Amino acid sequence: MGLKQLLMEQAFRVMEDPRVMQAVRDPRVVQALMGAIQLRAKVQRELEEQVQRVARQLNLATEAEVRELRRMVRRLEQELEAAHARADERSADADAR
Repeated sequence: MGLKQLLMEQAFRVMEDPRVMQAVRDPRVVQALMGAIQLRAKVQRELEEQVQRVARQLNLATEAEVRELRRMVRRLEQELEAAHARADERSADADAR
């Protein structure tokens, strides 16, 4: 059994506890949980922005830039393969004449 499966089973067991169910029904608890989730997202967003700033200052490629470059290389490789195939076809046609 993987860690993810174990954690999911544990979470379901906790959610079945009547005390947890009662706490989840409390609007204050729900509001606090939503605040925690929003805070986590904000911290993550700010951290990513800081990483991008530092990467730019150090003249490093960001993850998004590397991803885009990989896409571009793949596309150029496909175009090159297609050009080679066309050149081979032309060469074969010229040899057939």
